[in-house]
Amino acid sequence: MEHLRVEPPYGIHVKLSDVPLGSWYPFFMQWQVPVAVSIAYVFLSFYFNPKTTSLSRMEAKRQKTRPDGAVAKKSILAPLTLLTFVHNVVLAVYSGWTFMCVFPPFVNAIITKGWFAGLCDLDGSLLNSVVFVHNYLFYLSKYYELLDTVIIILKGRKASLLQIYHHAGVILIMFYSNYTSSPASIFIIWENSGVHTVMYTYYALTAIGINPPGKRYLTSLQIFQFLFGQTFIALYLVLSGCQTPVQASWTWAMTAYLLPLIYLFFQFFVSTYTKGKSGKDSKSDTKKDQ
Repeated sequence: MEHLRVEPPYGIHVKLSDVPLGSWYPFFMQWQVPVAVSIAYVFLSFYFNPKTTSLSRMEAKRQKTRPDGAVAKKSILAPLTLLTFVHNVVLAVYSGWTFMCVFPPFVNAIITKGWFAGLCDLDGSLLNSVVFVHNYLFYLSKYYELLDTVIIILKGRKASLLQIYHHAGVILIMFYSNYTSSPASIFIIWENSGVHTVMYTYYALTAIGINPPGKRYLTSLQIFQFLFGQTFIALYLVLSGCQTPVQASWTWAMTAYLLPLIYLFFQFFVSTYTKGKSGKDSKSDTKKDQ
């Protein structure tokens, strides 16, 4: 990482001029950028985090703290409501688009080239057709997702340790993913995008007072995502000849990032849905992956 390339990694034939926001690639691929942003995000999140937290309308209904069990609908024209709604719609649409761009080529590569060659992208066709572009855009999207925390704090709710760890860590891990161009990154991109499509659609609806059922199952889906993702990361680690040593270093880094995240998600699930506690940090409107 000391001699970080600001040009695409070796083997990339995609021109930056053909990549959305490609002119920003040399800037965002300086290691100082994700490190500085992550550190600033963590500091500001804890600094501005409210001392006490208020329950969201959805959480209040789930805990039956409202006498009639109703959830008051807010006008979509209210500034914070409109911001929340538009923010979630943007991420839902982006996530759905990314999934549809990446998942079909991934499946097609496995079908046409075989399990090993498809997963490992031995000829680099996936890297040059979809992975390089969408891995870069996926990395940039993690900066935009920091707005999740801003919105939560503006609503007077505490951002949880889970949320802060997730958002700070995913910027760093996806920066390194772009630097190494590991073939395993395609799996993380389509899996996370698929789950985010569902998750951000759900939160867009709740932002305007629509109450879809199944928040508990949404959390379960997020936990499954990370467990499933870690399983595939382990698969890439044991497949001989699938990655270069540099690429393998990303899969190890991803494992080091995912294991604490999985633990925090299980802790969130237990405290929220099995112990029945209220007003805890873990009950903020957390949106994780990511």
